[in-house]
Amino acid sequence: MSDRILVIEDEEIVRGLIVEVLEDAGFEVVAAERAEGGLEMLSRSPISLVVSDIVMPGLTGLDLLARVRATHPSLPVVLVTGAGTYGNLTQALANGASGIVVKPFSHADLVAAVRSALGRARAAENDLRDRIVTPTVAAALANAIEARDVATHGHCERLAELALRIAEELELSPDDCETVRLGAVLHDVGKIAIPDRILLKPGPLLPEERALIQTHPVVGDRLLEPLAPLEEVRAAVRHHHERWDGAGYPDRLEGEAIPRTARIISVADAIEAMSATRPYRGPLDPERIVAELETGRGTQWDPVPVDVALGLVHSGALAFPEGGLTLAAPPAAESNGAYSVLLVEDDADHAHLVAETIRRALDGAHVVHASHVAQAERLLADCSWSLAVLDHRLPDGNGLDLLRTVKSADPDVPVLVMTGEGSERLAVDAFRLGASDYVVKGENSMTELQARVRALLEAA
Repeated sequence: MSDRILVIEDEEIVRGLIVEVLEDAGFEVVAAERAEGGLEMLSRSPISLVVSDIVMPGLTGLDLLARVRATHPSLPVVLVTGAGTYGNLTQALANGASGIVVKPFSHADLVAAVRSALGRARAAENDLRDRIVTPTVAAALANAIEARDVATHGHCERLAELALRIAEELELSPDDCETVRLGAVLHDVGKIAIPDRILLKPGPLLPEERALIQTHPVVGDRLLEPLAPLEEVRAAVRHHHERWDGAGYPDRLEGEAIPRTARIISVADAIEAMSATRPYRGPLDPERIVAELETGRGTQWDPVPVDVALGLVHSGALAFPEGGLTLAAPPAAESNGAYSVLLVEDDADHAHLVAETIRRALDGAHVVHASHVAQAERLLADCSWSLAVLDHRLPDGNGLDLLRTVKSADPDVPVLVMTGEGSERLAVDAFRLGASDYVVKGENSMTELQARVRALLEAA
């Protein structure tokens, strides 16, 4: 089934042209003359995307955008404008427009804007599914294991909290920390295939029973295989019972051949298990847990996460009240509240003026000035930034190309583009590449810059 596009345009000829172009591109198209009629159509039938003029009688395109955002927050809206005002462009993007098409437009520009907006909407939907729905379903499988054994209730949550804390103390990347957290939650999901008579057996296991239990990491790996977003988690699930000395299972990996995420989970799993009540024994006392960690350091477990765990114990952050463990929150990081701003401008006098304006807007912001693209790229690689302000023309490159680099390095950093050219096409290109705002150099540009910089950081 093709995507269904709603076109809203008060000029009949232009409306017909947009409908014809989109139908030729393979879309199913319905049309309305006014925003009011378009909203009524939107309430009656499923629509994949809205294309609307901005300047119309009655409700404007910006009014329409606000109504759509309130009732259909994930529905992409592409606005068409011939008004030639930067205020319209800025307001449209700030209010959540998925794209801007400037009259007169080519057929290719219109189709590209629609396809790009639909692609981003699908990517956002997939991201929501990947980050929330799939892990939630997988976690439900893990909870099903705990439901079979009341003695392990809360095991995954406590283990995940401790494993994540160790990963954060080791300064793993946010993605790796999330892999550790999910891997800890799902580490025993393969036990769903182990019969209750073995899983819940109160006494020692027979050799054949132990061999069956030891299949659960491989079973867990296979269970997660169809879930593409959990691809990185599978290694942690499969290898959390490997040993540093190579005597573990299922693949007898040794040392750093064991995935780092699995090594962290292995330590946290052992600590949680030693501190908890089990059918065949009570919890170990804190001294015994510390002794076991010290004994297994460098043989059963990677010494690095063991040392982190021991440090948490010695600092009092990790404690073992009767029948469990508690983990104190890490101390809050100190911050002087200052913003760090990357300013890329080759005109030294103008750079000084812009830097002073930014400092006034952000009350003592730390502004770092680069005069060339190459210098800016080094700063992007070495530091993180609260805001980037980029001149359009630079001696060794184009500010829009640098904008791509900035968004590639940190998609969340706000970027403001400055230019001496009053080109609406340039403004549209900047917004399409991810710019958060756009200022044209001129008599009142510093006043405008001060207000917009402050607004960008307050909204971030």
